[in-house]
Amino acid sequence: MGKRGGKDKVDALGPARVEEGAVAGYLTDPGFLAEMPAQTDTLTPAARSERMSRIRNKDTRPEMQVRRLAHGLGYRYRLHGAGLPGKPDLVFSRRRKVIFVHGCFWHRHPDADCKLARLPKSRLDFWRPKLENNRARDLENQKKLTMEGWQVLILWECELRDVHSLERRIRSFLEDE
Repeated sequence: MGKRGGKDKVDALGPARVEEGAVAGYLTDPGFLAEMPAQTDTLTPAARSERMSRIRNKDTRPEMQVRRLAHGLGYRYRLHGAGLPGKPDLVFSRRRKVIFVHGCFWHRHPDADCKLARLPKSRLDFWRPKLENNRARDLENQKKLTMEGWQVLILWECELRDVHSLERRIRSFLEDE
């Protein structure tokens, strides 16, 4: 194997493959296509499994961005309220407010303009129910939190790019007593 992200050594007839399993080079042997399995995924099953195993549910980059911003604004919070429905990312106990930082893909951002919330092109019979169940669970958790007297703010991954707008939203949510 080559360096991480580098190309492996290949013979003159085969394509170059990167470590993750994606076809990177041009095909030089027309007979190679007949030997290739019919799959729409560009990664091998092992490479796909390894990549998916790296996806975290805590301390994600968007969550860390919101945490740094909230702390920089002077707000103190608890992380991942285990006793609350949905384990909110940031919990402001005295204010009875919680913030969820949702990834647009995993939580099905309903904004039609969000490019991050697209469905995969393959295995829709697997992905559609999985992602719809995530969305339904999120809505149920929000409902439970509201019934328990908590106020909920959902921040979507695609909305975090505009830091000034994000700062205003967090301030207005937390200061609105």
